[in-house]
Amino acid sequence: MKELLINIDWAALVTAIWTIVCIPIGKQIYDNLKTRKVDKYAKILYEEMVKAVKGVHETEVKDIKNDPELWTGEKQNEVKEIAKEKALQALSNAAYKMLREENADFDNWLESMIGTALYEVKQESK
Repeated sequence: MKELLINIDWAALVTAIWTIVCIPIGKQIYDNLKTRKVDKYAKILYEEMVKAVKGVHETEVKDIKNDPELWTGEKQNEVKEIAKEKALQALSNAAYKMLREENADFDNWLESMIGTALYEVKQESK
């Protein structure tokens, strides 16, 4: 037994254990933390989107919504863009970059988020 312990290549053994056990566990931990961070940033973006939709509704929409001459499809798109820009400006650059990287179809994702926020705001006002 003593001879076996002396003849073991400890450096190779530690390297093998590191490669087999520690690196995959570390990668899993990193991926888990990254997912949590993306989820946190998405939640922040959604909260900012709701605030932006409420703000734009108060400043841009409230007075003209019942006038069909003023509340056109073009005006609706303009208001959506204003809300989108306000929400994105509330994010840090790192948060924006990470969300953009994690969502291949970022622009459509934002559009759906605006729709959801708008629905939530409408439900609150009823």
